[in-house]
Amino acid sequence: MNMASNYQEDSDEGSNQSSESCSEFSDSDTDSEPATDSASDTEAAAQTSDKRNVCMHYNRGNCRFGDKCRNEHICSYFLKGSCKYGAGCRLNHNLQSSSAGQRRQASRDSSADTDEECDGPYRWQLNFGKGWENISNDHILEAQYSLPNTKGIKIYNTRAGVISIDFTKMRVLQKKNIKVRRMNSKDTEWLWYYRGDHCWYQFGGKGKKSPIESSKLETGYQSNRRGSVKFTIDSVQYEISFKGMCQTNLSTGHKRRVRRRPKYEQSKSGGLQGIASHMKNLLNPPTNRTPVWQFKGSKQWYTFKNTGGCSVSSADIERCYQQSQKTMNFTVNNDSYTLDFAKMSQVNQSTKAERKIRRVEK
Repeated sequence: MNMASNYQEDSDEGSNQSSESCSEFSDSDTDSEPATDSASDTEAAAQTSDKRNVCMHYNRGNCRFGDKCRNEHICSYFLKGSCKYGAGCRLNHNLQSSSAGQRRQASRDSSADTDEECDGPYRWQLNFGKGWENISNDHILEAQYSLPNTKGIKIYNTRAGVISIDFTKMRVLQKKNIKVRRMNSKDTEWLWYYRGDHCWYQFGGKGKKSPIESSKLETGYQSNRRGSVKFTIDSVQYEISFKGMCQTNLSTGHKRRVRRRPKYEQSKSGGLQGIASHMKNLLNPPTNRTPVWQFKGSKQWYTFKNTGGCSVSSADIERCYQQSQKTMNFTVNNDSYTLDFAKMSQVNQSTKAERKIRRVEK
């Protein structure tokens, strides 16, 4: 697929995809709600010991969804081993059978939970309805996807115009006829992160104490992608749910988001410096207007100005960016900060708090 694509990321901070967030959680909480069945006939659905979601309306003989029902049309007494009608029962006793709607749901769940393999370290592809096509310069997507704080990315100049890819759901937003997938090598190293109060922390990485390694979480995830892992910190027990991608303090019930991202493999185009060079040309749609650099505040974006204690202006950052430098240091009221052009972020060197930055045309 020969595409001249521009890329712009959508990070946690300021993401306008509010429909993908769980309203009862704070900024340090999970990405999505615990998975539940949305069909209206599940109000009285029984869940047996082997975790089969049974449609109780079917068992009563009045399921209005028929073959489209997402719950299983099977005799609940048969599953319990207590159906008095035996082979003469009018309800389904076939353990391998289910409604068409549930088979479609199972197919979606299976595809969402499977990592497609390829020969190289990774490959990003789009499907516009006529088969999978490679995305050019996909190392830029990979670099952003490997960052736990990045929720998604926008790609410009595709055959369908601007499309937004949601990394947490691995889907194209608002365009149901377009699909996206990431293929990876079987040797891909996956890293696990949790959302702290100020930034993301890697399990088993440097920084805050973590009693469990990313490798152990990955082993548990590969064993049962809808399961969970428990661990203890200072006598407090926590549980990580792979299905909900969240970490729960079992004492207080407080939840934090958890993400699984690949360890970034340096591209052949020059690593982070090469990415910065590509992003300089591809980050925003073509325009002749003067670019302005901004940082993300708690509620809106602010332009860098050499006032109020800030040592750099937007023009200063643009000059540094045009020189293809990887980072830039500056101060605000004697606090030191570092801009990272590959990650498009600024980091407070004292607190390690991270904010997103962007380059826009005004």
